[in-house]
Amino acid sequence: MNKAGEENRSVRNTRRRLREALLRLLEQKPLHEISVKELTELADVNRGTFYFHYQDIFDLLGSMEDAFFEQLDRTLSENPVRGGGVYPYLHAIFSFLEENRDFCRIMLGPHGDMQFVDRVKQRVDAQCSFIWQMLAPEAAPERYAMYNAFIINGCIGLLQEWLSGRSGLTEASVTELAATIILASVGPCIA
Repeated sequence: MNKAGEENRSVRNTRRRLREALLRLLEQKPLHEISVKELTELADVNRGTFYFHYQDIFDLLGSMEDAFFEQLDRTLSENPVRGGGVYPYLHAIFSFLEENRDFCRIMLGPHGDMQFVDRVKQRVDAQCSFIWQMLAPEAAPERYAMYNAFIINGCIGLLQEWLSGRSGLTEASVTELAATIILASVGPCIA
């Protein structure tokens, strides 16, 4: 970093290579099986440089997740559910996920991080609780929790399938599908 604390191009490039290498390794095996040695060899970075930036591999993954959630939180706050319905909100979320497709696919995949999944659920749960209160203000809070669990876990499964690439759905198609499924399952609950 320079005197002002800003990262120079070399630092950004090193961190990018380390992040990309970690994602490639996570496609093959769980985090606890990845060594700093193999990560740095794949990234073509020496171990000293790695330790200059991160305490360990968990620190690297944590910084990647933190950056992802900062962006997700910004996306959620910039695109609140309004009178226009759930579709624009979902579109903003799926656009964000498309921009971060590889990261999301790997983190929600077999070698991903369950804490990551829990953090996604917490963010969406907070938003869904607000939506439920708008849609069904007379419902008991424990019902919100059940509705949210159903919708959020279904959406995680939908995301995993979409991000795998097997569905062939576009971002717009999966947004429309999610909105249809959510509204169809919410309808009877608020009637």
